[in-house]
Amino acid sequence: MAAGLAGGLMAMGVLPVSSQAEDGKKAPPRCVNGPGIDTTVLDQETILAEGAGRGGVLIKVDGCRLTPYDILVFEYRGSVQICDPLDVQLSVRQSGDGGFKTPCFVQSVTPVSAEEVKTLRKQKYQRTDR
Repeated sequence: MAAGLAGGLMAMGVLPVSSQAEDGKKAPPRCVNGPGIDTTVLDQETILAEGAGRGGVLIKVDGCRLTPYDILVFEYRGSVQICDPLDVQLSVRQSGDGGFKTPCFVQSVTPVSAEEVKTLRKQKYQRTDR
């Protein structure tokens, strides 16, 4: 019965999702829950968004330049899950700028494991326009 179900799903173009990566480690969660995420600006176009110690996502943006001092404003479309670029509208409110928001265009959302989150969080902010 299970083999028939899996075969039917593959025939429909839907593949079963495995919770294990190919090397036997648990795969990182594909999404993070928007409210309550911890964010770290890694460089002028990359944000690390952590999801409650279970991993996180790297959010690549275009159209704005990020600094560690900016206030990030997330507006969700549909649910509050961030899984791909269409799930969130991101703006930057610069500190001391009287509330002016600059919109950013989310280019990609890439899952990262909890171990990768720990390493990335320690990384120093990198300016890319030198």
